[in-house]
Amino acid sequence: MIEEVLLDRRMPPWHADPHYGKFANDRALTAAETHALLGWIEQGCPRGEGEDPLTNTAPAAVTWTLGQPDFIVPLPKIQDVPATGTLRYRYLDSDFEMPRDAWLRAAVCRPGNPKVVHHIIVRVRYPDGYKDVPSESYLFTSWVPGLAAGEFPAGTGMFLPKGSRFNFEVHYTTMGEPQTDLSEVGLYVTEKTPEHRLEVRASETRDFEIPPGVADADHYCFYCFKRDAIIYDLSPHMHLRGSWFRFQLLLPDGRRETLLNVPQYDFNWQTSYRLAEPRHVAAGTWMLCAGGHDNSPKNPNNPDPAKAIRWGLQSWDEMFMGFMTVADAPAAK
Repeated sequence: MIEEVLLDRRMPPWHADPHYGKFANDRALTAAETHALLGWIEQGCPRGEGEDPLTNTAPAAVTWTLGQPDFIVPLPKIQDVPATGTLRYRYLDSDFEMPRDAWLRAAVCRPGNPKVVHHIIVRVRYPDGYKDVPSESYLFTSWVPGLAAGEFPAGTGMFLPKGSRFNFEVHYTTMGEPQTDLSEVGLYVTEKTPEHRLEVRASETRDFEIPPGVADADHYCFYCFKRDAIIYDLSPHMHLRGSWFRFQLLLPDGRRETLLNVPQYDFNWQTSYRLAEPRHVAAGTWMLCAGGHDNSPKNPNNPDPAKAIRWGLQSWDEMFMGFMTVADAPAAK
């Protein structure tokens, strides 16, 4: 099985085209690492020297990979998930209220029951009268399969004023048995004011129709940088028919620059690709998100190749979105 998933490049789960960009969280194996693993399998998987680590007691599961949060924001109550059926998104306001102004170095969603949590999106409800709401922010933090929980990029943070509250968008899927869930968000405070205020922005289109049986239905959406900005992370989002996705800058001088190319998108691993070097862009730059959906019978994940597909919330519908974590660049002095 290791040999199969290595040769098919299903593992490790990393889908960025190596010809475009370098990424700080690159999980791909080098050619030497792949060769070493394949050679070991060819030799019959010899055990090697030293103590067998599998004989030791497994370490205790880590609830929070970044350590205990400064504040934990849970759902308002335990959620019941039925055994069967199609479930609508749930929009739930937490009872938690931010007790003080705080800069955050991380905000991590933790699904309480990953067997039924399809995704979580958390948005901030700012206190009445707060005048510094990030106008282009699409979400505060999120969880989807394959998204690693880590700290914000160096020199950045998110700000929460005192009195902020939180709304959870939670999508559950059924698994044949009744389940419960109590998901939560961990907030990690930094006492140092960061240089840049981070936002999660998005470009999307809902105006599309994918004909039955079409193997590569192309779609596009655009985002304009109205101010000088710094790009840190890029995340494509489609559903089960998603095939490929590309982030490309359209620069004010007429040049194009590909920041990320994902030639084989996989809905099961919704990776956020962190640029090894943040990309500064000038006001007037456009981000072009281009991609395709495979609605043909050759797509093994396709729920129904005979059906015309439009935008929708469920996984058997489709989406076309490009997420970016961005900070406005400070004004020149």
